Amino acid sequence: MNQRGFATLEVILMVMVIAILASIAVPRFTAVTTAANTAKIQSDLATIDTAIAIYAMENGKDPSQLSDLEKYLQDYSNVKPPSGKAYIDGTATAISATAYSIQAATDDTDCRATLDGKTAGAFTTKGGE
Repeated sequence: MNQRGFATLEVILMVMVIAILASIAVPRFTAVTTAANTAKIQSDLATIDTAIAIYAMENGKDPSQLSDLEKYLQDYSNVKPPSGKAYIDGTATAISATAYSIQAATDDTDCRATLDGKTAGAFTTKGGE
């Protein structure tokens, strides 16, 4: 008989506090996820670039496709870009590619690993840094 519950005003205030905290946390979580995707892409592209260099030294030519590097990549089946967004030159951009690719060497550039035609240097959290 002597029990007391929460008043309506108390419940409304608690819901408002939770909503405010959520509105602060969600954008930060999104930014952290985008930064993690960017770091994974940078790491994967650097690993593939290293495999390209080893392949070229051992075979005397550049690989023509990513599957040529299977012997040089420890976990070849796991070398896939993440889904979601990543920072490209400081701007959060949706990742549309589902696989990494190899850009053939030209007179100006070496053979490089790419994602959506961009090398590891393009995936940065700040414009070009």
